[in-house]
Amino acid sequence: MGIAKGVGFAVLAYFLWGFQPIYWKQLLEVNSYQLVLHRVVWSFPVLVIFLIITGQFRPWLKAACQLKTYKVYSVSALLLGSNFFLSLWGVNSGHILQVSLGYFINPLVSVVLGVVFLKERLPVMQWVVIGIAMVGVVVVTIGYGEFPWISLSIAAAFGFYGLVQKKAPLTGLQGVSIELMLLSIPCIIILIILDVQGTGAFGHSGAKLNWLMVGCGLATILPQLCFTTALETVPLTIVGVAQFIGPSIQTLLGVVMYHENFSITKAIGFGCVWVSLILFTYYGLRDKFKPKPPSVDESVNVDSDIESPQNTNYRNSIDDRV
Repeated sequence: MGIAKGVGFAVLAYFLWGFQPIYWKQLLEVNSYQLVLHRVVWSFPVLVIFLIITGQFRPWLKAACQLKTYKVYSVSALLLGSNFFLSLWGVNSGHILQVSLGYFINPLVSVVLGVVFLKERLPVMQWVVIGIAMVGVVVVTIGYGEFPWISLSIAAAFGFYGLVQKKAPLTGLQGVSIELMLLSIPCIIILIILDVQGTGAFGHSGAKLNWLMVGCGLATILPQLCFTTALETVPLTIVGVAQFIGPSIQTLLGVVMYHENFSITKAIGFGCVWVSLILFTYYGLRDKFKPKPPSVDESVNVDSDIESPQNTNYRNSIDDRV
């Protein structure tokens, strides 16, 4: 898969994540802790279906039987589970804006992690764009008026999840399946205990809520698969900036649909973030359509048998740039 398709998957993932609060709001009657358990449990069978359809079930099963597979995926599973809980609890407890702030901060974390751990390089203008976005995030934080622990926790969990995924050996679909399999085991046990105690929601909340809980699997997996697929080809720095799409949608939902407070200060910060998005898009398109430098054959006319030291050095310098 080329980088263009990877970017497409990333954009689709963030659009789906952006509109997820609408789905979670339909499940307000269900305890957030139980809802997270159902997200995990119903996600795993959906993944198995996708594995079978795409012909990846056998290689996945082989990988699942190898202990070395779990060196990476046990860590990423914990990070993914933390993100599931924080985002869902934040939405259903009336903190959509703080959840969106977490995803605003997350791209900055992703960019820093990409530069520090993966040695990815940023052009100067992309640093400027990130700086503008950072100012916007700081302004939004000030406007919120309290320490945004939900926001910072989401940013850290998802940022490190993206970093671990870049080191993961399996495909996106296979990797997420391993993670959800690991998380499903304790979640199923807890749900059984809750049902025995008479405090379980599933099967005791009406047909609508029961089906919505089952649907948590598909609502969770579609954007997750798009994201992990994108990470296979897209540099983490690009993924980091593109992640502004999701929280921007969530912010609009929080203000317009759910009437959360959106002060002038928050609006200014939001504007800074959108300016950074516009600039990033502009410089990305400019670099994409920039004429390619001339090839070595066009730039240097050398004898096929003998090259002067000057020409050899010049050729090497061109090769280094290419």
